[in-house]
Amino acid sequence: MTIRTPLFIIFFLCSLLSISAQELPYLSEIAVPDSIAVKSYPVLRTEFFALFEEDMTSVDSLVLELKGKELIKRAARSENKSDVVKFYLVLAELRNNDFDLFDYILNFTEENNLLVLYETALLSKAISYYYNDQIDMSLQLAEEAYKYSEESGNLSNKWTLKNFIGVLQINYGNVSRGISNLKEVESIYTTGKVKNIHIYNSDSQNKNILASVRYSIASSYFDIDSLDAASDYIEKVKIYADIDNDKEYQNTYLGLKGAILIKQKKYLEGLDVANQYISNDYEKGDDELSHSFAMQGIAYEGLDLTEKATTSFIISDSLFVAAGSDYYFDELKHTFDYLLNHYKNEGNTDKQIEYLNKMIAYEESLGSIKESVSNGVVSMYTIPELTAEKELLIHKLEKEKSTSNAGVILFLILSCIGVIVAIFQYRKRLIYKKRFDNLKAAIEKRIKNEVSSPINTTSTTETTIKSSPPQLKSTQTDKIKAGLKTFEDTLMFTEENITLKSLALQVGTNSTYLSKYINDDKSENFSVYINDLRINHILKLLYSSEKIRTYTVSALAKEVGFSNPKSFSNHFKRITGLSVTYFIKNLENIKAAPAKEKGDNVIDFLERINKTG
Repeated sequence: MTIRTPLFIIFFLCSLLSISAQELPYLSEIAVPDSIAVKSYPVLRTEFFALFEEDMTSVDSLVLELKGKELIKRAARSENKSDVVKFYLVLAELRNNDFDLFDYILNFTEENNLLVLYETALLSKAISYYYNDQIDMSLQLAEEAYKYSEESGNLSNKWTLKNFIGVLQINYGNVSRGISNLKEVESIYTTGKVKNIHIYNSDSQNKNILASVRYSIASSYFDIDSLDAASDYIEKVKIYADIDNDKEYQNTYLGLKGAILIKQKKYLEGLDVANQYISNDYEKGDDELSHSFAMQGIAYEGLDLTEKATTSFIISDSLFVAAGSDYYFDELKHTFDYLLNHYKNEGNTDKQIEYLNKMIAYEESLGSIKESVSNGVVSMYTIPELTAEKELLIHKLEKEKSTSNAGVILFLILSCIGVIVAIFQYRKRLIYKKRFDNLKAAIEKRIKNEVSSPINTTSTTETTIKSSPPQLKSTQTDKIKAGLKTFEDTLMFTEENITLKSLALQVGTNSTYLSKYINDDKSENFSVYINDLRINHILKLLYSSEKIRTYTVSALAKEVGFSNPKSFSNHFKRITGLSVTYFIKNLENIKAAPAKEKGDNVIDFLERINKTG
């Protein structure tokens, strides 16, 4: 099954160019060059927003800063407060959505009675919270913004917020209210009212958003077992996909439709659709495939094809592990339960313990485990019951090993089965193994020896300004350098909620100078700099400490300052190419290593490692 980001958010962020953007309390202290200052306001304004539309990784942030500074000064002089807010909002996004800056712009719009821009800024801040996985804060702000949109009569914001609130309510667990809101949004697209609401959207954009809304409704009905309703809505998505020949939605349809049919116990029909989804050429993530193989296993189980069901469930589990994902779905619980019972029947105590551990991890992540799957089996577990069963199995295993070698023979048989399953992921596992070996070698080398300066993999291609702004003074550079050294040596980057502004205050400079120094000296932006320090630190801890390797992913994330374990997992995989659990599992046979010398940096090697792996 496919995991989708709500499409309306993307269209809303683009629409900010015509109605608003994001914020910042202070302007850059660097002088605006003549090449910018001589341009007329309309020309400069058009260039500013056009630059913001581009891929931000390829945009010279300093150029955008200085153009924004010049525009804000001119807008303020002409008392064009609306434009002042729009320019500030763009600069806020440029500076990594600093929430303090959002508070500044909200105060500014409120004080100047710019109510439409106030509600738009609320929505922008809510979307930022959503992308930071802070669903409760996002929902709170979105609901506040919705009240303002009703008072102001801003229909575009009102219905964008209604859509957003529906998605947030579903993610927060209030599925029925979320579906109700999404159905209201659906109605403005099906009745044609949308043309008077989102007047800047093309017909193609409106159709795409409607398909996105209907898919969200279908998947929500699927999650609460309202399968007829889920089927009706996914069929509406298919109609759009076929008419527009939209390959992404055609693939999305197959994934969810197959799962719905299997839940309805239409196993043969569901298998046919699910197998089309699994085998087509459209790119899918391991976590999405894991869900579909679990549904395939449930169908084979319902048809009493035990061998095929077991194989599908094992593949589902293997893909879930390979993905290193926090994407827990109901059918994953059934997968673990089925495999646990399978290994009970075979008398494989080791495997029983393995799947009891996985079920405990599942319950710790999602709370009380309860499931009603398509074959009618209802299961409930609690952590104490699972732990007690696990302890009994461990005792039994120790007793069996002292009296017989039968367990060894059974283990060898199951290992052969594991080899057959591993062929399915053979190429991926080879890549992961190579990445791990390269990363391990890099860590060992850094621990044993001092190495030359880090490899700089940052592109040297930059957008330049005709009249280059002045460089930082040597006294400023030395001050920032010393402050960052203290910051790194004292491991202050492991604290939560570090912002560019807070670090600048600690170092004794301003945000602009600190950002420029990090970009120039570290060849990376502030967010990447902090996250690289954190991941580099946890790599050293994991390699050096067997105790740290026993921590959960949530505990590891908290150890180095990540407030969200999913964000930690994503950054870990982005940098190393491996999931946290895969990396730890492959460290099991490595004894604790001595602490590294100060200045060692494992991450400096990772770009090269990932290119070779």
